[in-house]
Amino acid sequence: MDDSCRRREVLATAGAAVAVGVATGVGSATASATTGKRAASAVASNAQTDGDTWTQFGADAGNTGYTAADGPRSAVTSWTYDTGDTNTGETATGDEANVFSSPAVADGTVYVGSTDGTVYALDAASGDSVWAFETGDAVASSPAVVDGTVYVGSNDDTLYAIDAETGEETWGFEAAGNVFSSPTVHDGRVYVGSSGGQLYAVDADSGEERWATPYGDSVLSTPAVADGLVFAGAFNDDRTGAVAAFDADSGDRQWRFPTEGEVPCPPTVGDGLVYFGDFAGVVYALDAATGEGVWAVPLEAQVSAITASPAVVDGSVYVGSRDGNLWSFDAASGDTGWAYATDDEVISSPAVTDDTVYVGSRDRRLHAIDRGTGLNLFTVDTGGDVVSSPAVVDDAVFVGSNDSLVYGVAGDGEDGTVTGEDPATGSENGTMPDGTGSGANGTTSGDGPGFGAVGALAGLGVGAWRALRSADGDT
Repeated sequence: MDDSCRRREVLATAGAAVAVGVATGVGSATASATTGKRAASAVASNAQTDGDTWTQFGADAGNTGYTAADGPRSAVTSWTYDTGDTNTGETATGDEANVFSSPAVADGTVYVGSTDGTVYALDAASGDSVWAFETGDAVASSPAVVDGTVYVGSNDDTLYAIDAETGEETWGFEAAGNVFSSPTVHDGRVYVGSSGGQLYAVDADSGEERWATPYGDSVLSTPAVADGLVFAGAFNDDRTGAVAAFDADSGDRQWRFPTEGEVPCPPTVGDGLVYFGDFAGVVYALDAATGEGVWAVPLEAQVSAITASPAVVDGSVYVGSRDGNLWSFDAASGDTGWAYATDDEVISSPAVTDDTVYVGSRDRRLHAIDRGTGLNLFTVDTGGDVVSSPAVVDDAVFVGSNDSLVYGVAGDGEDGTVTGEDPATGSENGTMPDGTGSGANGTTSGDGPGFGAVGALAGLGVGAWRALRSADGDT
């Protein structure tokens, strides 16, 4: 899970639910798409990784979540590393340190942050410590590793550049507010947001500011970068949100798409479209060049706020929801494919290979899911909520947990067998919730209410969210 999603979780009352009022007019499907004026083309992954590295949140500058790695279809935990029992700042929960940060992997080393205020470099094969870099506050930001430098934000209001080999600081950039946002590195620049409502472009070599653009009341979203544009979500004090595109060279805003729900989590870019979800439980696809709506899917669920970044690959979109499901959609049309049920909220962002989807859940497990069927391959138990987003390199998966541990999960040489039930939860997978889907993949059909009506429907959901937070004292 990206740090921005985690931070928004902290700001919200723990365990609060959203009752999204989208049942009327959405059609017979549990989640059905509404198309805009422009027909979307089939989506291909943006800047896919070659499988032996996972250099930043979402695997690449477009946050696609795709890797050419094989990834395990059956696995065992090969090592764990304990980041300790000391928390700093206000983002952590409980006595143990939380590993909200999503790992980056390069040259046989895993880089990850912890709420104990430290960035760790670990040997990918053994889990042994290589070095540890202490910041002044909790590190929820996910590192990016490019050209021998680790870039990561901290709640001490600083974006750091660290030598990947030695762990020594190269430079520090002072931001206006906490840097919960994970940095995105592209063409010699580091793009990152801050809780002070600023989106930055920083020179990757020198740490000098190239531009800073005010945007909303907080920019917790990890930027996506593609085709000369920077895309980021924001949320405002009135609990509305937006996604906007900025010129990568100047920071000038090109377009802005407002939403009824906050958008603190990272957008994903693939084949000219921008995908994201909001706190009102709506998944969107926009034209990346113009910001025009292509499709929108309001999820018909009682707890459907979307606090995870979508993954996009080979014409499919995968995104988790607080309703406990990992959803799949057709990237061009928004038609719903399957939904995989976990036993708690899915606020981890998925990692995708050619045949497998990996995602964490607050049910304290890492789940591996067959892409074609939506059925379970294996689960890995941890001692805490898994809100960290997994990184997949070769035949291994790396992920953090709120039990203070980083997990290295390796293939066990077996091919893996899909099952109709999650062996840990007993829940049926590969079909739509409430039995509304048809077939093994949970395929749905039905017409939606029209793109313009989605905002009104979503507004019912965010209204309920506000009421719940107000009742719990979080106003």
